[in-house]
Amino acid sequence: MIAVSGRQAMYLYGASSSEGRHLMGSYAIHWKAVKLVRERGCLTYDMGPVSPGADPRHPFYGMYRFKTGFGGNIRHRSGTWDYPLSRSRYSAFRNYEASGMKFSE
Repeated sequence: MIAVSGRQAMYLYGASSSEGRHLMGSYAIHWKAVKLVRERGCLTYDMGPVSPGADPRHPFYGMYRFKTGFGGNIRHRSGTWDYPLSRSRYSAFRNYEASGMKFSE
């Protein structure tokens, strides 16, 4: 999922699995996204968080390796923040998320 605002695009959400990873579908999808946002006049494409450095022990190292493979610049930011519209629903969601339960398929 990609959001476009003015001349900036941001990768918001996506997923992959180990199955078929050798086919490198994630690379093809991101490359297509880069081309689409360029056609819309975007000057930037933010691929989201990576580990702070090239440390294979960091949980985001795989994303670091994948995203730096596209040759962009890394910019460290303060992160993202939630803005709950309903405190009770937000609390329920956070409790559910923290429980480790999975949505049914």
